[in-house]
Amino acid sequence: MTSIEILTIVASMLGGLALFLFGMNTLSDSLSSMTGGLLDRVLGKITKNGFFGFLFGAGITAIVQSSSAITVLSVGLVNSGIIGLKQAASLIIGANLGTTATAWLLSLNALDGESLLMTIVKPAFFSPFLAIIGVALTMFAKSQAKKNIGNVLLGFAVMMIGMNLMSQAVAPLKELPALKDTLMSFTNPILGFGFAMLFTMLVQSSDAVIGIVQAFALSVGVTFGMAIPLVCGAHVGTCITALLSSMGTSKNGKRTAFVNLYYNLLKTIPFMVVFYIANSVWHFSFMEESVGAIGIPIFHTAINLLACCIWLPGSGALVGLAKKTLPYDEKEKEEMANQLTMLDENLLGNPQFALEQTDTAVIKLAESAGRALGTVTTYRDNKNFVEEVKKYCRRLETYENQISNYLVEISTKTNRPKDAAYISLLTNANTAFATIGKVADRVLDMCLDFYKKFGKTVEDFPEEEQIEREVFKNAYQELLMLTIEGYRKKSPSISHTVQFYREEISNICEITRKRRIRSMHGKEGREEHAELLTNISYDEEKLVDLCDTVADAVIRYLIEIGADVRISEEESEKKREQISALFVDKYEMLGKLNHREVI
Repeated sequence: MTSIEILTIVASMLGGLALFLFGMNTLSDSLSSMTGGLLDRVLGKITKNGFFGFLFGAGITAIVQSSSAITVLSVGLVNSGIIGLKQAASLIIGANLGTTATAWLLSLNALDGESLLMTIVKPAFFSPFLAIIGVALTMFAKSQAKKNIGNVLLGFAVMMIGMNLMSQAVAPLKELPALKDTLMSFTNPILGFGFAMLFTMLVQSSDAVIGIVQAFALSVGVTFGMAIPLVCGAHVGTCITALLSSMGTSKNGKRTAFVNLYYNLLKTIPFMVVFYIANSVWHFSFMEESVGAIGIPIFHTAINLLACCIWLPGSGALVGLAKKTLPYDEKEKEEMANQLTMLDENLLGNPQFALEQTDTAVIKLAESAGRALGTVTTYRDNKNFVEEVKKYCRRLETYENQISNYLVEISTKTNRPKDAAYISLLTNANTAFATIGKVADRVLDMCLDFYKKFGKTVEDFPEEEQIEREVFKNAYQELLMLTIEGYRKKSPSISHTVQFYREEISNICEITRKRRIRSMHGKEGREEHAELLTNISYDEEKLVDLCDTVADAVIRYLIEIGADVRISEEESEKKREQISALFVDKYEMLGKLNHREVI
C-alpha cells in the first residue's frame, strides 16, 4: 500500500470521525434546546424518587444520545440544590445505561439481507433522506421549534454518515500487517483499557470511541478480546466531562462528578479483574472470535445492566465515597450558607429555568431579610449576638450581588418579552429585599451606639415604650410577610392588600411620633429613649416603601404578561375598610395607640 493510499485512508477516517462527533453534538444540543427549561424542571421533580430518576435518566439519555450531557446536568442540579447526591447517583446510573442505545443504533448498519425492508432500516440508507429534510427545515422554516427539529434530523444523519465513512475508510486496512499487530496489542487488557480511557478523555465522548470500535468491527475485524477492554476504558474516560464541568461549582457539585467517576470505576475494574482471572483459568474460546457490530452493544448493555443491579440499591455507598473524597468542614458550611447554590452556571443554557431558580433565590433573600429584621429588634448586650447578626446582614449583601450578577448573565441568553418582564421584577424585588437587610443592619448599629452611650438596651425601657416598640415590630413583620407571600404567589390581590397596609402603618407612625413628643416633656430620661425609638421608626418606615415597591413590581409584571390585575373602586374601598378595622382590633386594644384619631 502506497503512502498516498495510506494518507487518503487516514484523511477519510478523520473526516468520518469529525462528522460523527459533530453530528452527535448537534443531535444532543438540538434535543436539549427543544426541551427549553422543561428537561431541567422534570429532572428536578422526578429524581426525588431514586428509581424513577434512574428510569428517567436511562430514557432521556437514550433520546438525547449523550450520557455526558445528563451527567453534567446532574452536577448543575446538585450544585444548585435542586436534588441531592443520592438522587443524582440514581440519575447517573440510569444515564450510563441509556447511553447503550447509541451502540444499538449504530449496529443497524450491520444487518444482513438484501430485502427491501432490511435495506430501508439501515441508517446508511435513510440518513441522506433525513439530512435533506433537516437542511430544508433549518434553512426555510420560520419557527425556532421547526429549526430545532431540522437540526435533530441533520445531527442524526451526519452522525450516521460519519460512522459509515469511518467503516469504509478502514476497510482497505484489514490486510495491513501493522494494523493487525496494533489491534492485537489491545488484547492486553491494561493496554486496551488505558488507550480507550485516554482517547475518550480527549474526545470527551464514550459513544464516539465505542462507535469507532464498531466501525473497525464492521470493516477490519475486532475480537472480543480486543473490544472488552476498549469498551471498559471508554466508560471511565468519559467521566472527564463531568469532572471538568464541576471545576467551577461548589464541593457538592464536585462530589456529584466523583459519584460518576466511582460508579464507572467500580463498574469496570472489578469486572475486568474477575473476568480476566476466570479467563486465565478456563480460557474462554469466544475471546478469539470476531465481535461483529452486534457483539459490542450486547457487551456494552450487559455490563451496564449488571452494574445497575449492584449499584442502584447501593448508591449510598457511591455517595459515601464521594463525601470521603471531599469531606465537609466548617469553612464549607459557612461558604454554603453564603452562597445561593441554585444560581448555577450550568443552568444558564435554559433561561426560563434559570429565571425560576433566581425567583427561588429572591424568596430566600426576602425570608432571610425578614429573619434579620425580627432578630435585630430584640437587641441584647451580647458580643456573640451582635457578631452573628452582623454576619447575617453581610450574607444578605452577598445574596444580592449573586442574584444581580446572575440576572445579567440570563439577560444575555434570552430576548423574549416575558423573560424581560420577569428579569425586571426579579431585579426590583432583589434590590428592595436586600435593602431591608441593610435597614436591619443600621437599626442594630443604632441600638449598639445607644448601649455604648447610655448602658441601656430597648429591654430596659419603660413598659409602655416596650409595648409600643412591639407594636411597630409586629406591624412591620406582618407587612413584610404579606409582601413576601404576594411576591411568591405573584398575587395581584395580596399585592393590592400590601398597598392598603402601607396607608395604615403610615398612620401608626404619625400618631406614635406625636405621642413621643408629648411624652418627652417633664419626664427625665425619656428624651434619649424617644430619640432612639423615633430614629429607628424613621429608618424602619422605609420598609413600608420597600414593601410597596415589591408589590408595585409584582402588579406591573402581571400587567406586562397580560394578567388581569384590575380591582374596582367598590372592592378597593371595601378592602381598605376591612384592613382599617383589622388594625383597630390589633393595635388599639394595646391601649397605647389611638388609631381612630387618624382614621
